[in-house]
Amino acid sequence: MNPTDSQIPTWHHPGGKLVEKGAESLTQDELLAILLGTGGPGRSAESVAKAVLDEYGALYQIFRLGTLDKLAEIPGVGPRKAKRILAALQLGRRLHEAQKLRNQLTPQNQAQESLFPYQATSKPSPQKELPFDADLLAEIIGSGTEGHDAKKIAQDLLVRFGSLEGLYGQDMGLFKEIQGLGSVKIIRITAALEIAKRIAHALS
Repeated sequence: MNPTDSQIPTWHHPGGKLVEKGAESLTQDELLAILLGTGGPGRSAESVAKAVLDEYGALYQIFRLGTLDKLAEIPGVGPRKAKRILAALQLGRRLHEAQKLRNQLTPQNQAQESLFPYQATSKPSPQKELPFDADLLAEIIGSGTEGHDAKKIAQDLLVRFGSLEGLYGQDMGLFKEIQGLGSVKIIRITAALEIAKRIAHALS
């Protein structure tokens, strides 16, 4: 039986869809719109996200070819949102590296990593001095609260769940236990993690 119009869910913003159906159900446009948060004069976040993807074609192409200056030039993006986009994409590289490292570990080292997961997975690659996971998460979080800046919130999040990989599969409600995280930031982090997962998959 086909659903009636009243039975078809509608969302005023992709964040509502993420909460109801999960991040994996969102399109690239929708994930990017959540990450952007707002649009520009006369443009919604969804419209700006579409413009970014029209320019690059796909999230992976932004990862490969996108630069801060070029992204910032797109109307409605600007430097701050461009940094946020690039941070989410670089989390994908970090996730891929963490997964690759885990696959290369011996059983003895895997046991050690299970005892100290945050220490084991938060070190940058020796080949490329990439930002720590907390720095990238802080860029996505954006702002903090009194006594808890974005970097401190990101560190608390990683310590609470053990590692970047440890954030996956968690109930979003658990993120609220971290001081300084409200619903908007939690939804943005969840969207960024989904983007990172898709980039990591593309790199595999």
